[in-house]
Amino acid sequence: MRHIDITIDFETCALTTNAAPLSVAAVAWERAGGIPFLDERGVEPFVGYFDLRDAFMLGMDISRDTQQWWREQGDRARRSLLEGRPRPVVAVLRDLLDWIRLRAVAGTQADSFCLWSQGTDFDIALLRNLCRFFFDYGIEEIVPHTSFRDCRTVILEAARTICSSRSALSVTEQDILQDPSRAYTLFADLPQEYASGGEAHDALYDCRRSTWYTWQALNCMKTYCGSK
Repeated sequence: MRHIDITIDFETCALTTNAAPLSVAAVAWERAGGIPFLDERGVEPFVGYFDLRDAFMLGMDISRDTQQWWREQGDRARRSLLEGRPRPVVAVLRDLLDWIRLRAVAGTQADSFCLWSQGTDFDIALLRNLCRFFFDYGIEEIVPHTSFRDCRTVILEAARTICSSRSALSVTEQDILQDPSRAYTLFADLPQEYASGGEAHDALYDCRRSTWYTWQALNCMKTYCGSK
């Protein structure tokens, strides 16, 4: 029985589940082995760019606050949105779902898979709404409702496990509760060859980064739980 995992990340113009999407990326990976990414095993990441005019005409949400937030981001993150070829929302969505079904799952002959994102209330909720809007089926037709996973929760819990199991760390459980971003300092950084010159809020970079830390967190939990 073969299992794989898939991480998705949307960049959008708002923080609602009806947000106008700007770009989306998806990465396939495995929990076992030295490097999780399946690129070299024939499953390259999916990256798609949405036509904002199309999203506007469809009545999707565009927030002034989010527009201002994008103006304040790094050059590479903003440039990543402009370098791709934008296409109608439904076209990108259909290609993403085909990539999940045909390239990632069928292409690896996986018997099961989980769909991961940073939190369960945004990326997956947005994907669910898009499927309902454009198609006569829900995302559950492709991804069983029991297969959604949250990267952030796993990473934070693994970090807390590390803190409670080791002494003399520079980060404590209380530090993580006050500033969850400090949890990431307990793990190895994303290797440069997978960073692709990107930075935070580039959909592919965020997808890679979430995958990398989730993979480490899962293996960490397995190690600590197995040692007890």
